[in-house]
Amino acid sequence: MTLSTGQSQNSLKIFRAVKADANTTSKPHVCKRTMRPPSNVPYVVDNLWEWKRPDGFPCRRTSVCASPTPELAIKASTSSVDVFRVKFSGRYRLAQVQGKDDAKEHDDCRQLCKQLLKKLGQGWLDSTMREKEKAGILWMPCLRKEEVEALFNEVGELKAIRNEIWEAITFWNDVALIREGSLAPDQSGEFFFEAEDGYRLEPI
Repeated sequence: MTLSTGQSQNSLKIFRAVKADANTTSKPHVCKRTMRPPSNVPYVVDNLWEWKRPDGFPCRRTSVCASPTPELAIKASTSSVDVFRVKFSGRYRLAQVQGKDDAKEHDDCRQLCKQLLKKLGQGWLDSTMREKEKAGILWMPCLRKEEVEALFNEVGELKAIRNEIWEAITFWNDVALIREGSLAPDQSGEFFFEAEDGYRLEPI
């Protein structure tokens, strides 16, 4: 997918609350390409989300999170009350979790692990560490899409439940990809974005 460009943001407002310093507004910020494990979503759920991430949507591990209002940006921050408006410097991918101001509130966070363990069954839960270790890799942080796919294709316990778990992942049904010049579809949903050419933080 061609990345959107950040030239038409007159009506789209995106906010972040960060700890301000001398560099906060003086230069563009760079989106790091290194993967970051989630702090608010179970690793196994994060891996399943990445496995089913549609083409063209930003990867949550390398994305920056933001909010549609200053108040929600403050709520999402753990340590800061300095709020800035995000302005993209060029190309970007932007998505919004509709109806949830934090992805940790999505139903998948409560249901996916429960369903996965139920499908693996009591026999798997009662087995030894050595017997559980192959399917247990799913609980490791930051597995790539192809690595999760390989587990579901090659590990017997997972291969048997692959289609059921795939269908149980609903997160991306509730995520909207926001294209250049478009309004955000939701007034409370969490944003997450990758900005290939960086972004600036402007005082509000």
